[in-house]
Amino acid sequence: MHKVFELLFAARPEDPKTTAMVTKALRTHGPELLDKWVERAPESVDTFLSKRLADLVQREGQAIQNYLTRESKTQVTHLLSSFDMQGLGVKLKEMAPKLWEVLTAASSTHSLSTEVPETRRDRSLVFTTVCAMMSILRSQKANNFQAVIALFLLGSGASKREIEVFAHAGISLSYKSVMNYLDTLSREGVVQFQAVWRACMCSLVWDNLNIAFRVESQRLDNKNHFDNGTTATLIPIYNPFTNESRTPRGTLPFSMKPERTSTVPNYPWTATDTLPSPSDAENTEQCLIWQLKSIALEYIPELAHLKPLLESCPKIDQIQLHKTEQFPLSAMHEDESTLEGTITVINKLFEQLKASSMDLEDHGLVFANGDLLTDNLVNTVEGARRNSTDPLESMQPLVRRLGIFHAKMAGNRLVINEHWGKPNATIPGGLCWEHTQLLQRKPISAGWKSKKAAPWKPCHELLQISSAGHIRDAYRIHCGEASFPEWAAKASFGDFVAVAGKVYSSLYTTAAYDDACARNEAAHDAAFENSVLYNRDSLLYLLIVSSIKAGDIGRVILVFRIWAVMMRSPKTMPKYADAFFETLNRIKTYDPVLQKFFLHNWLVKITGIINRFKEVDLLQEHQNFWAKIVYNAKGVNRSWSWLGRITVCIFALRDAMKTVHAAFKIPDYGTKHTVPDMQNEIMRVAEALQKDCIQELWSNRPWKDQVVCVRDLFEEGANYVNTRGTFSRYTAPTTIYSLVPPGSNVEGTNDTTALDDEENTQEDYEVSQEDLAMDDEEPYEMIDSLVGAAMEMVNDMD
Repeated sequence: MHKVFELLFAARPEDPKTTAMVTKALRTHGPELLDKWVERAPESVDTFLSKRLADLVQREGQAIQNYLTRESKTQVTHLLSSFDMQGLGVKLKEMAPKLWEVLTAASSTHSLSTEVPETRRDRSLVFTTVCAMMSILRSQKANNFQAVIALFLLGSGASKREIEVFAHAGISLSYKSVMNYLDTLSREGVVQFQAVWRACMCSLVWDNLNIAFRVESQRLDNKNHFDNGTTATLIPIYNPFTNESRTPRGTLPFSMKPERTSTVPNYPWTATDTLPSPSDAENTEQCLIWQLKSIALEYIPELAHLKPLLESCPKIDQIQLHKTEQFPLSAMHEDESTLEGTITVINKLFEQLKASSMDLEDHGLVFANGDLLTDNLVNTVEGARRNSTDPLESMQPLVRRLGIFHAKMAGNRLVINEHWGKPNATIPGGLCWEHTQLLQRKPISAGWKSKKAAPWKPCHELLQISSAGHIRDAYRIHCGEASFPEWAAKASFGDFVAVAGKVYSSLYTTAAYDDACARNEAAHDAAFENSVLYNRDSLLYLLIVSSIKAGDIGRVILVFRIWAVMMRSPKTMPKYADAFFETLNRIKTYDPVLQKFFLHNWLVKITGIINRFKEVDLLQEHQNFWAKIVYNAKGVNRSWSWLGRITVCIFALRDAMKTVHAAFKIPDYGTKHTVPDMQNEIMRVAEALQKDCIQELWSNRPWKDQVVCVRDLFEEGANYVNTRGTFSRYTAPTTIYSLVPPGSNVEGTNDTTALDDEENTQEDYEVSQEDLAMDDEEPYEMIDSLVGAAMEMVNDMD
């Protein structure tokens, strides 16, 4: 019988017809013959199939190994950016169809067909993971998948023990290996930002980083101490003329920047430059009316049916939709809070970029972003070195740009402090302290006499809630009907707009306040007057908040012009007033091309999504937070060398988190930051305002003489323009010096330039985690787990 089968299946070239007939018969009846064979001798069929399947799967395993093994020169950065779980699954199924069939059969059950697909795990993801796990058993170099997962675990806060467990399971690399990858990632980051600097025009943003270092065993030369350093970020300059994310080198040559001729910058300004122009005032009013309507539709449920009818805010100078790149530089153990420190920081930043004086001339101007302190220090250094001919030494490439995030927070404190009211007062006045008590919010320290700056986040939320309550009450007053809910439910958009105009003109303008003040003394109502000023000032703050998100830098400038006046009121914020005045007038001296680049790069857009613009200095505050709180952690072996390495990798690690989250279809960062519903609080504020008639003129208001009157900050600030020392530091000197004979009365020769009022100590404010968590694009919900992992990273790497 064996001989018969051998003759039947033997290939006979001399008789191709018989061979073809046998082949055709096997193809047609092969399954039936195999079934008979299994019935008679199943063990022999199993032995054959096992060997056959093993050969097939081994070849497919080799193909998977080759695919998951990268070339030796492949960058870790490229590995992370190119990781595509879905594409990997498709490719593996194509290269290993038999293995995929085996996995499918092994994981199938009879009840599988009756299950709802959405309730099951994604087979492709599971099979892809299994293939990758088997591949690393064949070769430790076939670890593309494991490398990405390891960096994801590291960036997500997994502990050393957890990473080792996943490594032994074949899902991740070992902890030691991932630390080596982290070092490689850091070196690649340095190479990357240096390459970006050589490829296009860039701006810089830096900020001070102070950290408490704790040592395990204290000695004379090794004690607990505070260190001050600096972190920085390189940002390619967006081209507003072509809408490209990068701008060619040399587009903004040094010649576009006016020459510095004095220690303090001088600008040709007139009285019209100290106040908003008529056109600015008109544009601001249109934007404020839109902001009022937007808040009404957002927070008054009865008007929700009109929300789709509201058009966008009038555009003043809209930045086009684009996506901003950012490249963190290495943290430096250099304190930028002094002149010497600022010079050292700037020099070391250019050293990191390997930028020489000749290279800087080829590159062109560099926007230098930072908070108020950074802006003032760079200005001082630039003035002191104005006569130097070397570009680097003279700071000629730097174009100062005040941080909008810090300016926004200063504007928030301006409103809160002026309208805080008298703590523990029992007289209804509708001021911020009273609303804090009404809403049972956590007590905060505020007001101009407070020794501590008011925290931004709770103050921001208070203004949001309180302003919405004021607007609801204002609509109730001016809707013309006894029942506001009934009117709102049936109101047309035309009715809504008409009432908005009445509300704005009677409760949100300086003219309304002046009309109230013009009444005779007996008819004055301080509570109503305070309310009008609060409405005006808080609405202006909320306008800049929405303008920043929308990316309309023109609207931001409109608010800055008004704040430049208001912050000149006595004992408020003269430093910020000067910074606004100096910045806005300096922009006017620039070449029109430089002006547009300056303004349209003042806000950045990391995600490329609409209404997601943010401030440049906010980016740096986020990096500082991650460096200081998370990856610096509390390890006893941490050092500035460690910080220098990890700061370059911070965003790469977070990108790894995002990549794996997207690949495995996990919602970003788990629970996203959301704003809790404020309707109950808004209604409570509106009801309190209605009960005490705060937004209605009431000449016979009880205890009205005991209400604390707030100032009209715009009027108070405008009075500064009439003093002899109006922005004298930015005016070219005109003094004529002469000799005074001995014995003469020298009193008349003294400088009569008015000095600034005593500066409020609250102008310097340290950003908190609570403030930064307001940016819903940051994964601050994961802080606790990240800190634990970071402590192990610090101790192991140093």
